[in-house]
Amino acid sequence: MDDGQATALLEPSTGAHASVKKPSGRPQPDTPRPARWRLLFRVFRFEEALLLGLLALFVVSYALVSGAPGLGRLWDSFEYNFHGRGTMWMFTLWCALGTLFLLFVASLPLAGKGNFRRLMHGVWGEATTTGARMKNTTLWGLGGLRAYVPFLACMGVYEMNKKLIPAIRGETLYDIQMARFDIWLLGDLSAALVRKFFDQPWITDLIGLVGLRQIDIHEACYISYVYAAPALALALWFLGRREHFNRFMGALAITGALAYIGYVVVPVVGPKYVFEDRWLQATTSALSFMDDIKDRNRDCFPSLHTAWTTLFLIASWKGIRPLFWVYLPVGIGVYIATFYGGYHYIPDIIAGHALAIFAWWAARPLRQWWDRRAGAVKEKSVAV
Repeated sequence: MDDGQATALLEPSTGAHASVKKPSGRPQPDTPRPARWRLLFRVFRFEEALLLGLLALFVVSYALVSGAPGLGRLWDSFEYNFHGRGTMWMFTLWCALGTLFLLFVASLPLAGKGNFRRLMHGVWGEATTTGARMKNTTLWGLGGLRAYVPFLACMGVYEMNKKLIPAIRGETLYDIQMARFDIWLLGDLSAALVRKFFDQPWITDLIGLVGLRQIDIHEACYISYVYAAPALALALWFLGRREHFNRFMGALAITGALAYIGYVVVPVVGPKYVFEDRWLQATTSALSFMDDIKDRNRDCFPSLHTAWTTLFLIASWKGIRPLFWVYLPVGIGVYIATFYGGYHYIPDIIAGHALAIFAWWAARPLRQWWDRRAGAVKEKSVAV
């Protein structure tokens, strides 16, 4: 048994997780809090509170900022994002399908033993009877669905943020400053150089042998965050690797919150929309369905695609290493696509990597602080 399997066996079962069951254990004596505050910490997970608080902040901003779009326009944006090509729809679809699939797997042989029993430990815990395992499977499913609240909250905040920034910052953009860094470092826009390199005839012809265009591959990688991050979260939840799951979701919420604030402070739209003469092939035929979702939004600095991809690679390396190796080529494709698609400058990518590393580092102590105030007792591993 490797270290990862041993960790999965030692951590508490999903059915007993605080998301679906009232926390047990006595509060730490050194952190007394009034009951009304402790209730807040117990009702909400750290990442939920962070993103829902940010969402509330933007709602208040909508009410206070002069020139903010009306509720009708905001609702149209949400409604659009839930149709067949919208990001929130894609998040919801993948979350629901993934959870239903693993619920189906978990419901197969409820009396399984041996290797199957070890696989299902993250769902069943220590339950041995069919009835107890059915109960834990149900609780696992409810907890798994709740685990996706941060993904949907991230999309909700994003939709509000991209409509709010023009009202706050007006026509202010920092694309010129970002482009100057690119030119100082590389001699030209990074997007133009990457596009020129990959658009060599031999690469295009090679990809054409399987009936694809380069833009198809780059876009597939670029949009992969829609299913990659939920897949990793669900896999960690399924295997019962609570510590890794909590840290990943906390880090994901931190990256989302700081990135959205960054969009307000440093509005950037990307070279595709500002330097069309230098971003090669910036024509209607070259634009992708990502433009249908993104439009000319001020959402470049820092690059959240870069941050979430880096975060996925860090978390999968720590939690489920086979997923790291499976996603690594796609992750590299994401990094390339941020330039090939004309979406980002070098500073956006640097900031995205830095944000992911900071969030992974900060997620553990912040989650521990939150859990202490919820009265949670830290689980101790038992040697095997």
